Amino acid sequence: MKTTLGGIFLYSENPKYLAEWYSSNFGLEYEYAENHQAYYVSFPYKSVDGQEESYSVFSILYNKHRPFVDGKFFTINLRVESMEETLEKLTENNVEVRGPEAHDEGKFAWANDPEGNYVEIWEDTSA
Repeated sequence: MKTTLGGIFLYSENPKYLAEWYSSNFGLEYEYAENHQAYYVSFPYKSVDGQEESYSVFSILYNKHRPFVDGKFFTINLRVESMEETLEKLTENNVEVRGPEAHDEGKFAWANDPEGNYVEIWEDTSA
C-alpha cells in the first residue's frame, strides 16, 4: 500500500488574506479557483517508480465549506530549503516563531498563522 499527501485544506473567513500571508512568508504562489472559491498551490511529484505524475495541493477555502468536527486539530508541515532565510522572513513580518531546534531528522521551528493554525517548519539536514 502506498500513501502520499493528497492535500492540506484550511478554512478561513478571509481566504485571500490567508493565502497572501502564506505567500508573503513562505513564497507560495496561490491561484484562485472560481468554481471552488478556493486559493490553491499544487506541488507536482512522480511516483516511486517514476511512471506516474501526480500532485499534492495546499488549498484555502471559505469557512462556509468547512467540515465541522469538534476537537480535531492538525499541523501543517512545510519543508523549507533554508531555515535561516525562512526565520528571517517570518521575523521581518512580525510572526512569532518558536525554535529552531536541531534533531536527527533536521531543523525544526514552529509558528501560527493569523487564524491560529499550527505550522511546523522543517529543513531536512539529514542528508
